[in-house]
Amino acid sequence: MSLENLTLEELKKQRPDLVAALEKEVKSKGKKELDDLSGPWNPNLTFDDMSKEFLMKLMNIWQHAWITLSGMWYDQVRAKWGFDAANTCELAAWENMGKKVNPRYGKLGNVKMNAEGYPATVLECMKCLQLPLDNIMRGKNAGLFDGEFTIINENKVHVKYNRCIALEGLERNWPERIPPLCHVLEKRMIEVYALNPKFEAEPVKFPPRKDKSEIACEWYFQMKP
Repeated sequence: MSLENLTLEELKKQRPDLVAALEKEVKSKGKKELDDLSGPWNPNLTFDDMSKEFLMKLMNIWQHAWITLSGMWYDQVRAKWGFDAANTCELAAWENMGKKVNPRYGKLGNVKMNAEGYPATVLECMKCLQLPLDNIMRGKNAGLFDGEFTIINENKVHVKYNRCIALEGLERNWPERIPPLCHVLEKRMIEVYALNPKFEAEPVKFPPRKDKSEIACEWYFQMKP
């Protein structure tokens, strides 16, 4: 018997997957997405209830919290054990986190992998750099960096960051942290986040800078032989 001749009860028995999908679609079309939480408290609230615009604003706050937590954690280690210990711990913590967590971004993004299981090109690696909270995306909803990318070929890209929120914070409050963070940690984390051991972030220009009219930093992203 064809589906159009079935009763609803018969269809539920024979094609429960189809019925569930249709019910979900009908429910989603009839539901108003939330732009804020000004209405009554909902104990069953999920991210599915929120509008895209609301979620993007929320993600900006998550980004701020992510970077702020790193700075507060660093300050506590430095106060207790000193500058060198804080820099050593910070590098180890970020590197180990990146190795454990960031492969999930490559899988989620369906990034093209090579035969060894790594992103196949520099451009594929850069897709992985676009997905974490501390990402390289541009625009008002990215939040952390303002970058320019010049593709030389699929395995070499010139990168220039005109603005970096993290650097601006260091310049205001912790200028002594610029060398260990920008010269050491940032290079290492870009390479870890790229998810390919042959990926290299070659610096062209590092801070400190004379004033904000200068770019934040400049790199070549490329594959080592």
